[in-house]
Amino acid sequence: MKRFSWRRALAIFSKEFKHIMRDPFTLIMALLLPLTIVLILGNSIEFNIKSIHLACVDHDQTESSRRLIDTFGSSDYFKTYPLANPGDVHNDIVDERARAAVVIPPNFEKNFLSATTAPVQVLVDGADNSAIMAIMNYLTIINRSAYFKIHDIPAYMSRPNPAMRVRYLFNPELNSRWFSVPGLSAVIIALVAIMLTTLTICREWEQGSMEMLLSTPATSLEIILGKTLPYAILSFLGFVLVFIVARVVFGVPFVGNYLTLILGTVLFILGYLGMGLYISISTHNQQVAIQYAAVVGLLPTVILSGFVFPVEYMGRVYQYISAVFPARFYIDITRDQFLKGSSIVSLWPAFAALAAIAIVLLAACLLRFKRTLE
Repeated sequence: MKRFSWRRALAIFSKEFKHIMRDPFTLIMALLLPLTIVLILGNSIEFNIKSIHLACVDHDQTESSRRLIDTFGSSDYFKTYPLANPGDVHNDIVDERARAAVVIPPNFEKNFLSATTAPVQVLVDGADNSAIMAIMNYLTIINRSAYFKIHDIPAYMSRPNPAMRVRYLFNPELNSRWFSVPGLSAVIIALVAIMLTTLTICREWEQGSMEMLLSTPATSLEIILGKTLPYAILSFLGFVLVFIVARVVFGVPFVGNYLTLILGTVLFILGYLGMGLYISISTHNQQVAIQYAAVVGLLPTVILSGFVFPVEYMGRVYQYISAVFPARFYIDITRDQFLKGSSIVSLWPAFAALAAIAIVLLAACLLRFKRTLE
């Protein structure tokens, strides 16, 4: 059995690195693609629903009804516009000109000031499930504000006794970009790592250079390390660029430890490099490998990682499936380090999972590569 030689592994590394430098597509994938994705998605993803178009029909036409409408319009939650014909409310919601509508009945002010109930009809577009809960929560807040505004009660007297003060830890502004951009970085790095390594072995087979590589004294481990390390470096450079954009462009704070984040990133990259390399070794065809990478790696990474849907709210079976993918644990690490700054001791389950996944995948690549050679 041949002994492992760093000299042979570095020779393969040098050959692969030179090939990357001559390939503009690979460099674009590794460096420009992460920047493009984080700038586009970082600006477009918004979890806080605001500026909801609200149609208003005022049958009362009194000072109280106008103050109620002003309460809606003075918030950042709604953009109000008047409707004279009540029959247009349904059409506006169907045509998506409005997400919701408020219909104030006649005698609203009379009922309100006489201390009896003063009902107001609110119609919400039930087809847009993402906005329903947000609108209902906003209505609760506005209902209380409107009561004091119509009665002309000063704001300092509107506080209940005892008063509750809510303090949001780690993200006091409830800025959705502070939450989404760190998670987005995991998806971007996974995309770059798996797509780059998926093509590396396939390219050797299709170009006919694999036979020459196998005729050298290099062992399977040396070939895998030599061909994986350049893409690990490129993937890490992509992470550095995404980190800079997150801090400079989007102003995401970083309160954690750089070494903790770097260690988690390295383990995360190794896991997806192993996944892409295993697909490449198994297929020997670049087109087939890309399809497998998209179905096996990218889609579950986006859907099951917790980036879009919280893992704890998924079904038990899908929670187990999500544990197979490194992004499930890396997102917890990167969001924690950006916003909370927990120690590595507190995050050891996530680090242990990332290390275990990386070791298993790289070992599987080594075993699969041996069988392929035979």
